[in-house]
Amino acid sequence: MGTLNEGKGRCLATSRLLVRPVRAVIELGATRDVLSAVLRTVHHANRHGSVEDFIAIAFPAMKMGRETMLPGDDLELIGSDASLGRLLELEGLMTLKRRGMLEETYPAELFADEGMTGAAYVRDRAVEKHTAGWIRRSEARAARRAKPLGKAVKRREDDLKSLVLTYGSTVLHIREVTGIFTDHPLLVSTYGFSGAADPAILPVLPDSARKVDDAD
Repeated sequence: MGTLNEGKGRCLATSRLLVRPVRAVIELGATRDVLSAVLRTVHHANRHGSVEDFIAIAFPAMKMGRETMLPGDDLELIGSDASLGRLLELEGLMTLKRRGMLEETYPAELFADEGMTGAAYVRDRAVEKHTAGWIRRSEARAARRAKPLGKAVKRREDDLKSLVLTYGSTVLHIREVTGIFTDHPLLVSTYGFSGAADPAILPVLPDSARKVDDAD
């Protein structure tokens, strides 16, 4: 078995794949289950694929709910035609399609112009370091290494401006950052998100930016 990818890889951003649950799934309140399955499959694809051809994830319909950020019903995946084609052949996506849970989906060419409004989906580790899960794992890690924990971290309530995603015992906090799309390389993690220090502005127009344009 080969070594699994860690850290960041390059997203080529030449194709897009719109993942949309069918109406029955949305009405049953099972959208989160579908999105979680897709997110896990993207993580698997990036871990096993080429670091020169990662898939990035966008939540263009992300919005504020009553208590926290909501992902919206649609998920947009950005990559190459090859990486997205391989993704559709993985068990996670195949199972969703076989069960009739997704609208028909296939990679489409992505038209991107420098200077267009785009968005990055950034993992906010600063927020995560104050969650109960992070503190618990830090304490366990210090105990295994027989080392002092260091400066105590005060637990905070979840940041209501971030989208909370769960991968087993790993919890990610994702923020949307709008910006200008350029020709700079787009670097994302195996989860498909960028880091706060180097946001990967993807060629997607989020609803938040579209509403600002409409207001003007």
